[in-house]
Amino acid sequence: MRSVTLWALHCIVLGLLLAACAPMTTEAELKVKVQVLDALTRYEIAYVLQAGDQFEVFVYRHPEFSRKSTIRPDGFISLPLLGEVKAAGMTPRELSAKLTGLFAARVKDPEVTVIVENPPEPMVYVLGHVGGPQALPLRKAQTAAQAMALSGDAKKSGDLFGVSVVRLNKKGLLEAHAVETAGYSQPEVYMALQNIVLLPNDLVVVPESYRSQFVRLIADVNAALLPYFQIRILSIVTE
Repeated sequence: MRSVTLWALHCIVLGLLLAACAPMTTEAELKVKVQVLDALTRYEIAYVLQAGDQFEVFVYRHPEFSRKSTIRPDGFISLPLLGEVKAAGMTPRELSAKLTGLFAARVKDPEVTVIVENPPEPMVYVLGHVGGPQALPLRKAQTAAQAMALSGDAKKSGDLFGVSVVRLNKKGLLEAHAVETAGYSQPEVYMALQNIVLLPNDLVVVPESYRSQFVRLIADVNAALLPYFQIRILSIVTE
């Protein structure tokens, strides 16, 4: 019975190998397909203040209360009249609204504006099966191809023909810009990726290739069968 089971498993593995080696062709034109992912909630790109951020609190018509401040490691700032105020974890707009409410208890009709003096540089992010997943300045990685080149390109386990760019659209929903390049040469794939202009906070995702998934499947099958092989060999030796 064990011999029959082992033979069946080998047939399955052989069939998968033959399928993986079968040639695939397509006459589809090279294009970028945009798919809007289904999301339960919408997102908003907004800068969140954190320790070390420098900004100016401007109180209109009250220069004596206006101050340039830096968020301390404990997340607080010190302001005239208000004393210690928690600022870390809030957006500039939220902090402006909070300070307006606090000053309103001491000043008539205050108008408070928070101006960040050291805003972070726009970044893009490369994830998945690349040489080194990382965050990159947008000024250095303006296209998907450039971002991948700076991240060590796709690894052997990565699917160069399945690269996608994930970003938030104007409605706050995630979009996956998938490059359809089946049947095209590697240079043509890079040409397509070079034509994808990145925006701040874009995610360039290199998925795992089918070949890599298949290799892991074979490894898992071997690991599952290894105890049987050991028992079988010991059984033959002792006979």
